[in-house]
Amino acid sequence: MASDRTPAATIVRRPAAGPPEGYRPSGPMAVPRRVLVVAKHTSVLLLRSPGTVIAYSIMSMVLLTVLRPMYERLGALTGPAINQEAPGIAVMFTLLALDVAGQVLLSERIWGTWDRLRADSIGRPTVLVGKALPLTVLFTVQQAVLFVFSGLVYGFDLAAGSWRLALITVAWGWCVSCLGLALGVWVRTQGQLAAAADVGALAITCLSGSLVPLAILPQWVSDVAPWTPGFWALRGFQSAVTGDHAMYDRSLLVILGLSLLALLLASLRAPRASR
Repeated sequence: MASDRTPAATIVRRPAAGPPEGYRPSGPMAVPRRVLVVAKHTSVLLLRSPGTVIAYSIMSMVLLTVLRPMYERLGALTGPAINQEAPGIAVMFTLLALDVAGQVLLSERIWGTWDRLRADSIGRPTVLVGKALPLTVLFTVQQAVLFVFSGLVYGFDLAAGSWRLALITVAWGWCVSCLGLALGVWVRTQGQLAAAADVGALAITCLSGSLVPLAILPQWVSDVAPWTPGFWALRGFQSAVTGDHAMYDRSLLVILGLSLLALLLASLRAPRASR
C-alpha cells in the first residue's frame, strides 16, 4: 500500500560565495581594521618570546648603576650626571633591540606568512604600520622602566620632563621600530640581521655621544654625531628635562622624519605577494 506521506524535499547546502578576485573591503574603517589585525598578530608573536627585551631592561639598570661613579665625575663637564646617563643608556639599549624589530619581519618572510598577509589584500604600508605599533609599545615600556628606576633611585627629574619626556619616548620607540623593520626587509638571513643590528647599534651609540659625552670625545665624533638618530634621541630626552623647547621640537621632528624615511624604504623593498 502506498504511503500517504510526501517525501521531504532534499535541502542542498551550497558553499557561500567568496569575494571576487581582487576584492578589497571598502569604507573609512577598512585600513584601520587591517592595521589592528596585523598588530594583534605581531603582539602574539612578541608575547611568546619576551626574554630579549626583559633582559635588556635588566641590563640597562645594571649598567646605569655600575657606571654611576664615572658619570658623576664627568658631571662638571656635562651638567647633571643623571641627565646624560639615563637618556644615553636608554638610547643604547633601545638600539640594541633593533634585531627584535627586524626579526618580526624577517620571520614572516622565512615562514612564508608574508605572502599570506599580502594575499589578503593588505597593502605593504599597512602591514608595516601594523607591525610597528606593538613594537613601539614594547620599546616605550622598556625605556619607561629605566626612566622610572633612574628617577626613584638616582633623582632623574621625571616631573620636569612631564608630557614632553613621554612623547619623545614614544617617538623614539616608533623610530627604532621602523628602523628595525627596514633592516628586516633588506637583509636575507638571521646572521645578516644580527650583524647589521649589533654593529649599527654600537656605532650609533658611540658616535651619538649616548654612552660617552661628546664633550670628552674627539672633535670629529662631534661633527658626525648629528648624522645619527641616537644623537637626536639623546638631545630630545635631555631637552625635555631641561626645558630647551627649541632643541626638543627640532629633535622630535628629526626623529619622526627618520621614522617616515625608514618606513618608506621598507615599503619599497618589501616583497610583493606571490600569486
